[in-house]
Amino acid sequence: MAAIEFSFAPVESEASVAASWQAMERAAQPPFFLSWAWIGTWLATLPKGLRLELVTARRGGATAGLALIATNTVRQFLRAPATGLHLHSTGDPRWDCIAIEHNGFLCPSGDAAALAAAFGAWFAAGGAGEKADELRLPGVASPLANDFLDRAGLLHSTQIRPGFTVDLARVRASGDFAALLSSNARQQLRRTKRDFAAQGECTVAEARDRDQALAWFGAMKELHVRSWQRRGRAHAFSAPYFETFHRALIGREFGAGAIQLLRAEAGGFVLGYLYNFRRDGRIYSYQSGFDDADPKRRPGALCQALAVEHNAARGEAVYDFLAGENRLKASYATGRYELAWQVVRLPRFKYRLESMARRAKQAVFGPR
Repeated sequence: MAAIEFSFAPVESEASVAASWQAMERAAQPPFFLSWAWIGTWLATLPKGLRLELVTARRGGATAGLALIATNTVRQFLRAPATGLHLHSTGDPRWDCIAIEHNGFLCPSGDAAALAAAFGAWFAAGGAGEKADELRLPGVASPLANDFLDRAGLLHSTQIRPGFTVDLARVRASGDFAALLSSNARQQLRRTKRDFAAQGECTVAEARDRDQALAWFGAMKELHVRSWQRRGRAHAFSAPYFETFHRALIGREFGAGAIQLLRAEAGGFVLGYLYNFRRDGRIYSYQSGFDDADPKRRPGALCQALAVEHNAARGEAVYDFLAGENRLKASYATGRYELAWQVVRLPRFKYRLESMARRAKQAVFGPR
C-alpha cells in the first residue's frame, strides 16, 4: 500500500475550504462533528486571526483525508508552555467550549485508523519542524496506540471516556423502551412517568421551524443555567462563544434537518428541552435544560426516555448520548463505545523535567 503523505495550506476563509470538504464528505459519510454543518459553522464563527491550516492526506497522489489544524501555544500554571497542533480545536478554552467528539480525519471510516497512525508517525518523525512540539487530539475515535508512542519515544497521556447509545430498532421491536432496561431502571422510569402523568399527558414535540428552534434553544439555556447554578457548578453557557456558535449552527442547518430541538411536557407543564443533532439515522444528544428544582423528581430521565421513543417512532437508527459517564446514560444504553482525549509531546527536556516533577509530587502527596 502506498505511503500516506501530508500537506498543509493556510485557511483563508470558510469558502476556501468548503468545496474540498464537502466533496470528501460525500465519499466519507462522517459523524456529525466532521460534517460541513459543524465544521463550516466553526470556521464562520471563530474570531479572525486564529492560525488554521487545512491538512490534506494523500495516498498515491489521491486525496485520502482532510483535517483542520490550529497552531497555538498553551500556557498553564506550573506547566511548561507548549506549542501544539490542535485537531479541529484551537487550544483556547474560549473557543473549545463547544467540545467536539467523534473527532478524527475526514475520511471513509475504514481508513480512519490508518490515517491517524500515519499522522502520528509524521509527527514523531519531526514533520512539524519548529512549528510545534505537541499534538492534541480531542475526542478522537482512533487514538494513537500506546505501544507506538512508547517505541517512538514520545511523551503522552490519554484519557478514555465511554459513550453510550440506544439501538432504536430494538426500541421499535419491543414497543416499550422501559422493557429494554434493567429491572431497577425500568421501575424508576415507570415511577417517574406515573409521577408526571398525574399532572396530565406526557408528550414530546419537535420544533417546527428555525424560529421556534431558536426560541426553544433560549428556553433550554434558561433552565440549563438555572440548574447548574443551583448546584454551584459551571454551566455550558459560561463561555459566550458556546451560544454564538450554536445559534449560528441552528440558523444555518435547521432547514437541512440536521438540528433537533425537543420540548417535553406533562399536562402543559414544561419538563425540559433537548438540543440534538441528526445525521444518517443517528441522533446525537448534545445539550439539555430541565426544570429540576424539585430534587425528588426526575424530569431529565423522563425527557430522555421520551426523546428515545420519539426518535424510534421516527425511524431513526441510533440515539447517541455522547461521551461522559453518568448513571442515566449507563442505565438507558444498549451499547457503548470509547473516545480518547490524547496529548502527545516530543521528548523535549522541559517536558521530561515537568514529568519528573509531577511524579515526585505524586510520590509525596499522592495522585490528584
